[in-house]
Amino acid sequence: MIGLFVALLVATGTPGVPPALAAQEAPVAITFLDVGQGDAIVIRAPDGRFAMIDAGRGSPLRQLTRLGVGELALLIATHAHVDHIGGLDDVLTARPVDTYLDNGTPHTTRTYLELMAHVERLDVRYLQAVPRSLLLGGVSLEILPLPSTTEQQNDRSVGVMLRYGDFSALLTGDSEREELDFWLDGGLIEEVTLLKAAHHGASNGFTYPFLDAAEPELVVISVGEGNSYDHPRPEALAAYTSYAHRVLRTDRDGTVTVFGYSDGRYDVVLGEDPYDELNRSDSGAGSDRYVDVGTSASDGENAAGLGALLALAVHADARGDDADNLNDEYVVIENLSRTRIGIGLWRLCDLSSRCFRFPPGSSIAPGRRVVVYTGYGSTDGVSFFMNNGRPVWNNNGDEATLLDTGGHVILRHVYEEE
Repeated sequence: MIGLFVALLVATGTPGVPPALAAQEAPVAITFLDVGQGDAIVIRAPDGRFAMIDAGRGSPLRQLTRLGVGELALLIATHAHVDHIGGLDDVLTARPVDTYLDNGTPHTTRTYLELMAHVERLDVRYLQAVPRSLLLGGVSLEILPLPSTTEQQNDRSVGVMLRYGDFSALLTGDSEREELDFWLDGGLIEEVTLLKAAHHGASNGFTYPFLDAAEPELVVISVGEGNSYDHPRPEALAAYTSYAHRVLRTDRDGTVTVFGYSDGRYDVVLGEDPYDELNRSDSGAGSDRYVDVGTSASDGENAAGLGALLALAVHADARGDDADNLNDEYVVIENLSRTRIGIGLWRLCDLSSRCFRFPPGSSIAPGRRVVVYTGYGSTDGVSFFMNNGRPVWNNNGDEATLLDTGGHVILRHVYEEE
């Protein structure tokens, strides 16, 4: 059985590491499974060992099979709500698990009681979430302390600070403000590369002092499409996008995998076969495939080359009176390439030089689109808003121009009245 040690774990090879990565330093892979309104995270250490945090409401076994997860060195239940532990019974039944860890706070639901009975029947080492460091193939998983002032499940979510060299990730379960403040006051929050948004992007899952301390470069929100809680909340999205270069959501982006390298670099791959996606890069290195190429267009020739990778369309004629329906007037920009294209600080302008500037760190994933709406709203990295109080794009013909940070024309789209 794959082992996990509290003090030291010596790597003995690279089982499970894609061949394209074997010749170079292998990254840690953190996969946020698309399980609807819930959490399920798979961690693959550089030596191929796996850990898992939560398992969503239903069975994640199909997704684990696609990821090649045969055994789990560590299985963590952050707290006892069904959208986090509902799938754990299936995982324990179908996969050998070395160590099981939870918050030690009992719950009264049938799902929780049956799960704990299953853990007791199995030959699984049980750990309670007290401050400790677990090492998994060169990756440190630091278990954060739980506040003693509450028995509320969300505010006793198991928090994990993952470190791999200069790359770090903070995984927060459904923590709310009480637990976030507890960690912050204890000096436990530091700058991280990746933050899993607490409580599915709820308004009580962040504070600005907490984000000031964490300063995440990337935020991932595990959330279900059309959920009844209206997660993620607009105020949470506004907060995350004001700090992070990118904010990704499983309801829109599907399964999200972040590959973290020990020098602090990271790559993002979307989809259920992230290791295959990374292997298909021409160079075999994820960092080469997902270069932020948008920042490199420093002359007209480079700008023209980027223009061939993009498509732009204008939806100028909103339903009814354009002035009364500003967000039915929009521009769609599509990435036609297999490379993520950075568009941070680029401008989108009409013929009258009314322009929208994309926020720093904005990008378009391979084969994906972003939409720029005329009216008001909060960006989530896919939908952008010009925050204009009147229509921009003329119904009887106009010109949309995309310019890079140096003012070079990337793409120009001219349309006429239909």
